[in-house]
Amino acid sequence: MREIKPIKIAILSCNHGHAKGYYKLRYDPFYELVACSIEPGYRPYCGIDQLEGIPCYDSDEELYENHPELEAVVIASANRKHMEQVREAVKRGLHIYSMKVPTYDLDEYREMIELTESKGIVYQVELEMRHHTEVYRVKELIDSGAIGEVLSINMLNYSHNPGWWRPWQVSPEESYGRRVKLSPDSKLYRGGALADHPHVFDIARLLTGSTFDTVYAEAAPNFRDFEVEDLIRVMGRMKNGVLFSLDPSYANNENRVTRQSSWEKYPRCVEVTMNVVGTKGTIIADLYGRAFSSQRDEGGYYLSSGPGTVGLWNRRMQEFYECVRYGMKVPVGLREHYESIATMVAAYESVSTGEVIKMDFEEPVKLESTF
Repeated sequence: MREIKPIKIAILSCNHGHAKGYYKLRYDPFYELVACSIEPGYRPYCGIDQLEGIPCYDSDEELYENHPELEAVVIASANRKHMEQVREAVKRGLHIYSMKVPTYDLDEYREMIELTESKGIVYQVELEMRHHTEVYRVKELIDSGAIGEVLSINMLNYSHNPGWWRPWQVSPEESYGRRVKLSPDSKLYRGGALADHPHVFDIARLLTGSTFDTVYAEAAPNFRDFEVEDLIRVMGRMKNGVLFSLDPSYANNENRVTRQSSWEKYPRCVEVTMNVVGTKGTIIADLYGRAFSSQRDEGGYYLSSGPGTVGLWNRRMQEFYECVRYGMKVPVGLREHYESIATMVAAYESVSTGEVIKMDFEEPVKLESTF
């Protein structure tokens, strides 16, 4: 049996909505959570009471000055800040676990690949949906030929607009990286629902074993009062001929799901469903793996459980540990994720021009899976 040597790790910024999930690293035998930095203005919202006993600094610079022993960082910041933090981490020789969007600037993205690969830095991207039990089962059915040849995939990832991280999530500059109008005559900017939901693109590639060939997208008028899009649909064809339709919209009502109230109220805060049509049958799947029962109380609360999400948070951090300590290939690194991000940028271009965008991927980068 291999000896467990905990990785000394820090969490940067802590203002991404998923940051709190990594506070549990303090209890993980594979990690030693050394410190955190808190983005200015976010201390009241980051739940740092959960980090009692862990030093929390007001800047990355202060954190680094006090903790030269670090081996890795979790980049848990607004999308705009990722490039800056990647450059600094690489300079210090630190391995990187990143939130689901490295950057939407493809020049920056290619710089990230060059920097990390030239220095032998492990860079793993958080795409937690691929570890849901339901995704494993759909993959198993497709690979077994249970529904014959796959003809089409229809998938939605509905959510509320994030509550406490909304200050940056609805900012075009912070979310997309700069102010780019959805279309020349639009009052909206890139950086909303589409920018928040790369999972549907990742899973479409994973399940089909292919990548995107043509992309067409349309955005509906907003029903929220902010500058970025909240309703959008992306469709087209994969290189192996499978048709796809992806809906990564903020379609659920966050007024019932805020930082001040429970998530256990109808409607669900997040829904991820998929239909896969084949020549011999169809798979209809709820990929979010939640079961619900009504309590019929005056507050309208219900009981929720996640029978299909075992290992959701710890599995990918175990992968990261094995990559850093034992040289395992990263399942989703920058190269593997690039085609999904580039396709999302192309979807924005399609909204802007009204045209079908032809992708120029010569052949798909193979996605490593743990199936």
